[in-house]
Amino acid sequence: MTLGVALPNGCRITHGAGANIRTPFPDMPLEMHELHGGTADPAGPGFRGQFGFIPFSEAVRLPRHVHISDDGRLLPERILVFNGAGLVELNGELTVVAPGSLIDIPAGVPHTWTACPSGLALPDGSRTDGRFLMVYVYSEPTSFAPTAATGTLASATEYERWDGDLEPLRIPVLTADDLPGRARLVWDRGLLPL
Repeated sequence: MTLGVALPNGCRITHGAGANIRTPFPDMPLEMHELHGGTADPAGPGFRGQFGFIPFSEAVRLPRHVHISDDGRLLPERILVFNGAGLVELNGELTVVAPGSLIDIPAGVPHTWTACPSGLALPDGSRTDGRFLMVYVYSEPTSFAPTAATGTLASATEYERWDGDLEPLRIPVLTADDLPGRARLVWDRGLLPL
């Protein structure tokens, strides 16, 4: 699938309805803007995977999931928190992710995301505003595979499909006052308690 508008000079600009925007969960306002959707597009960046961004607010709470390739292998994920602060659950543990952080999630690690609640004071004196922008990349085409597991899966054969209501798999709605003692913060080279 070729996206965007091809200009006579060979450049391509992709915007709005000309982009590949997915909404994988009908019950939440999540939009995945895929800049490269896992096709063999010769105008693309030359890889098979998916590359895009998701704007998060406190209303967007992904269900816990892993990523499985089309041929049944667990896949890693790389995420950049471009601006704002995220709240991620990795193997059942909550971590506040500061703006500008790069996160590598190994294959098989169950994880979920939401925006860090507004009002949390960060070490530089700034406060979270309940929003962040995630840029993601997968090495191969994948989708969300919801799971109740909180421990790392060694292979996709350990994955147990979740077919019920996704709410129990989401980070609960929290306030900044709820985070101390419940989450930690990565700041510079340290892992800090909140």
